[in-house]
Amino acid sequence: MFALKTIFRYIIPKKGEISSSLMSFISLFIITLVTWLSLVFLSIADGIEKGWIYRLTSIHGPLKILPTENFHESYYSKIDLYKYDSNYRTLSLKEKKLSASPIEINPLIDEELPEDFPKPLLDVNGQPVDLVKNIFSILDDLKKEHLVQQAEEYEITGAMMRLKVFSEKQHGYNLISQASYIMSYDATTLALLPEPATQRTAYIPLYLPMSFQQMGAKVHDVGQLTIYNGFSTATIEENNPFEVVGFYDAGTLQVGPKCLFAPYSFVSRLASLGQMESLDPILTSGIRIQLQESSSAPLLATKIEKALKNAGLDSYFTVIPYTEYGFVKDILLSFQSDRLLYSLIAFIVLIVAASNIVSVLLLIVYQSKKEIALFTALGASPGSLKRIYAGLGLVLGSFGSLCGLGLAFITMKKLPSILHNLQIFHGYENLFSHSIPTSLSPFSLTVVLIGTPLIAWIAGLIPAAKATRYKPSELLRSL
Repeated sequence: MFALKTIFRYIIPKKGEISSSLMSFISLFIITLVTWLSLVFLSIADGIEKGWIYRLTSIHGPLKILPTENFHESYYSKIDLYKYDSNYRTLSLKEKKLSASPIEINPLIDEELPEDFPKPLLDVNGQPVDLVKNIFSILDDLKKEHLVQQAEEYEITGAMMRLKVFSEKQHGYNLISQASYIMSYDATTLALLPEPATQRTAYIPLYLPMSFQQMGAKVHDVGQLTIYNGFSTATIEENNPFEVVGFYDAGTLQVGPKCLFAPYSFVSRLASLGQMESLDPILTSGIRIQLQESSSAPLLATKIEKALKNAGLDSYFTVIPYTEYGFVKDILLSFQSDRLLYSLIAFIVLIVAASNIVSVLLLIVYQSKKEIALFTALGASPGSLKRIYAGLGLVLGSFGSLCGLGLAFITMKKLPSILHNLQIFHGYENLFSHSIPTSLSPFSLTVVLIGTPLIAWIAGLIPAAKATRYKPSELLRSL
C-alpha cells in the first residue's frame, strides 16, 4: 500500500509537486499516442490483409477437398462406366452423393467387368466403401462442431465463349471470343454472386466478370459456349446458347477475367465430356468448403486429413487450404512480410516511448532525492524503492495503453468517414472500400496491450535501480 500510494502521489498533482506530475502526464500522453497509432496502424494492415484474402477465396472457398489420381483410377470411379443406372458414364461428385443405387453392378442389366478391373475398397463387413458419402459424413460431423459452415460439390471445365456486344463508339456489334473456364454455381455460391436478372430467354444463365462490362457487355446479352464432343464416333462441335444474367467481381484471381459461372447441371455435363485437363489442381472439380473464419483453414485442413487417414480415404482425396493456392501464395507471403515489418516498426516506436519513460522517471528520481533519503532512513528496503519506480512505469504504461485503446476504438469506428473526407484519398475509394476495417484486430491488441505495459515496466527498472544506489547519509548531507 505504501508503494501504491507513493506511485499515485507522483501522478496526481498536489501543491508543490506540480513538476513531477507534469512530467508523468507528458509520459502518459506519449504512451497514449504511441498505443493509439500502433493499434490503428496494425489493425488497418490486418484488416486489409483479411479483406484481400476474402476476395481471393470467396469464390474458390478457403478450403478444398480434391479427388486424387487414385480416386479417378479406383473401382468406385470406374464402375459408373459399366452401370446402366449411371447411363454408362462417370458420375460427378454431386451425382454420386445423391445416388441411391448400390456401388456393385447388377449382373442382370450391367456389363461384365474386365479381369484387370480395380478391386474395391471394402469396409469391415466386406462391402464396397462409398468414398463420396463417407467424406460428406466426415464433413457433416464437422458442421455439428461448427467448424464447417458449408460444403458443396462444384464442377469446373472449359469452353470457347463467343459474345456479341454493341459498341457505341463504332455504332455496331463486336464479337468477344475467348477460351474460358466454366465453374458451377449452387445455392451457396449463388449467395456470393449478384442477384440474377430475370431471364428473357430459356438459354443457359451465365455470370461474367465485371471486366466484360468495360467491353460493352450488358445484362440480357446473348452468346454461345462452344464445346467439342470427342466421345462420339466423330468430333462434333456443340453450341450452347447463353444469356448474361449478371456480372461478378473477379477480384485479383489469376483466372478471374476468364472464369464464367453457370448452373451445376450444365457444367457437370460439359465436364463429363472431358472438355478440360488442368495442370493446376485448384482448377479441377472437387468439394468447396466455406468457413466462419478463413484463417482457420490450415488447422481445419489438418483435422480433415487426420479424419480421412483414420477412415482409410487419405489416398483418394487431398485437402488444400487457401494458403496452398498457387494464385494466393505470393500475395500471402507479401502480406506476411508486411505484417512482420509493421510489427517491427510498432516495436521500435514502443521502444522510443519506453526511452521517454526512462528519461521522465530518472528526472523524478533526481528530484525526489530527499524523499528517497527519508524513505531509506525510515527503513525502506531497496526492494520497496524498486517497486515504487518500476511500478510507476507499469502504471503509466497500463493507463496509457487503456487511453490509447479508447482512442483507437473510436478512430476505427470513424475510419471510413475519415478517409472519405480526406482529399488525399479521393479517387482511391474502390481500393479501400472493401478492405478498410472498422474494428481493432486481435493481433494488434495482443501485441500492443501486452507489449506496452511490459516495456514500460522494464523501462521503470532502470530508474528504480538508480534510486537504490543512493546512500541515505550522502543524500542527507547534500540536502
